[in-house]
Amino acid sequence: MMSSPSTQVSWLSVPADRVRWEDVDLAGIMRYSAYTRVVDLAEAELLRAAGLSVTELAERLGVWLPRKVLHVEYAAPALLDEALRVEVRVAKVGTTAITFRMVMYAAERETRLAEAELVLVCVGRDDFVKRPLPTELVDRLAPWTDVADG
Repeated sequence: MMSSPSTQVSWLSVPADRVRWEDVDLAGIMRYSAYTRVVDLAEAELLRAAGLSVTELAERLGVWLPRKVLHVEYAAPALLDEALRVEVRVAKVGTTAITFRMVMYAAERETRLAEAELVLVCVGRDDFVKRPLPTELVDRLAPWTDVADG
């Protein structure tokens, strides 16, 4: 299992919607593929907390952050209509890539549902050629960056 939330870095807590009807299988539990929506939401909210948006990254900083790797480990089932919460932080900052770590919970019962690592690679907006992460992005994400891992 991936590492649990540490006290060395702040985790951003994100209310992450509810398990929807279209998210569940015949047993009434959230399908593995539905977790990508929760991962996307946590990523967007972390960027928003840092004062940036995906649109701003493209328009002002001239970069996109396409996904390279998504690794999810499941711990317990999420149930239909259950409120979800995600803790998210920056686990690692490289020259051209950044890794977000997320822990997903059933909000009311505080049950750990899954953990995820999302690796994003920085590319130019117009040419999609890999390039260094903008310093402004790295600096703005610093409050949620684990210096022990990164």
